Amino acid sequence: MNRILIIDDEVDIRESISAILVDEGFLCTNVSNSKDALKAIDNLSFDLIILDVWLNDPDYDGIKLLRLIKKKDINAPIVIISGHGNIDMAVEAIKDGAYEFIEKPFKSERLLLSVSRALEVNLIREENKVLREVGLNNDEFIGKSTITVKIIEIVNKIAATSSRILITGESGVGKDLIAREIHKKSLVKSGPFIVINAALLEPEGIENELFGTEENNLIKHTGLFEKANNGTLFIDEVGEMPYQTQSKILRVLTEQSFSRIGGEKTINIEARIISSSTKDLELAIDSGEFRKDLYHRLNVVNLHLPKLSDRLEDLDDLIQYFSTKFSNSNGIPYKDIRNIINVKYKHHDWPGNIRELKNTVERELIIGEKLDDLDNNNLNNELDQKNVISMPIKNAREIFERNYLVSQIKRFNGNISKTAVFIGMERSALHRKLKQLKINNIE
Repeated sequence: MNRILIIDDEVDIRESISAILVDEGFLCTNVSNSKDALKAIDNLSFDLIILDVWLNDPDYDGIKLLRLIKKKDINAPIVIISGHGNIDMAVEAIKDGAYEFIEKPFKSERLLLSVSRALEVNLIREENKVLREVGLNNDEFIGKSTITVKIIEIVNKIAATSSRILITGESGVGKDLIAREIHKKSLVKSGPFIVINAALLEPEGIENELFGTEENNLIKHTGLFEKANNGTLFIDEVGEMPYQTQSKILRVLTEQSFSRIGGEKTINIEARIISSSTKDLELAIDSGEFRKDLYHRLNVVNLHLPKLSDRLEDLDDLIQYFSTKFSNSNGIPYKDIRNIINVKYKHHDWPGNIRELKNTVERELIIGEKLDDLDNNNLNNELDQKNVISMPIKNAREIFERNYLVSQIKRFNGNISKTAVFIGMERSALHRKLKQLKINNIE
């Protein structure tokens, strides 16, 4: 519930404003002078301040009090009210940091509209601050391979433009990471970075989510397009967007404006549009799943990211990067596990790409294994990752036999006799096979 401070030396005005706002569900604190106002600000946190410019106060009038409040680094927006307003005073108040200047007498609808918009703008500003400070504190695109250096060069070139970008590639290659890199190097880097997960956009209610809602000129919900204004809008996995939703997105991209649901005001947007897709959108167009006109709107510049298996030269750098970052963020000693992972996963083609490697590094740092134990564990891992297709039949057979026997022994709780009967081997033959495959200590 929003808390509002009302500063006015006329008791009738204070109580009238308070009554209007309380009826709308706000908490109100009323004071008549600068001393009580400053005391209230020191003791309570306010979401909005309503300040009369003409205070019967020997210490501060409204403008002086406005300046003092701003010096205290109070984030709450301040709405200045006055029954004796003029243009010069309004300009002065705005220059000194007021959100808006409104003249008395005003209707309740006018007051509520100003309050609603001031609170909404402040909320967006705070959300954007969080997005800049937290949302962009993510991984970096690491690597020195030829293909990675080329991608970084392209990112640096396109970041400084306002062109729409479509980032393609398999799941886990870092499409969202590249989108953030582009934003951080763009002309709107000081603005918000808003992510739309296209797969979660449903036709019903989508307009409310994208465009926001108004009721009686009061903002009820701010849409994602409005939140992205003067920043970057990243449409993640755009190929998963429902077909009915695509036309709504296309309309906004074409007109670069929209109206909130229930509202009449046209809102212009200035946002960098970046989208990504794991799906082949040209095939999706041919199958009638994706709009061709939307594809051309989004695909002004195409950036395709390679699989991790196509940039294995970067593997050591990536392992070291994720190891260092995980160790620092979790307060554990750094451990160089590059050799361990290279041995354990020497035949692995990383189907989950960078995301899988990051998880593998974290798992290795948490659980950990000695290099001496890798002979036993590596075969299990390779079969689990379905890599046998790339091996000679002798190695593939050995991997299968080992995993099969380990699974069966665990199934019978380590009972070799029961295992031998079930798989159709003599007990002594099974013991020889286990020794040959270096299987021991199965529980």
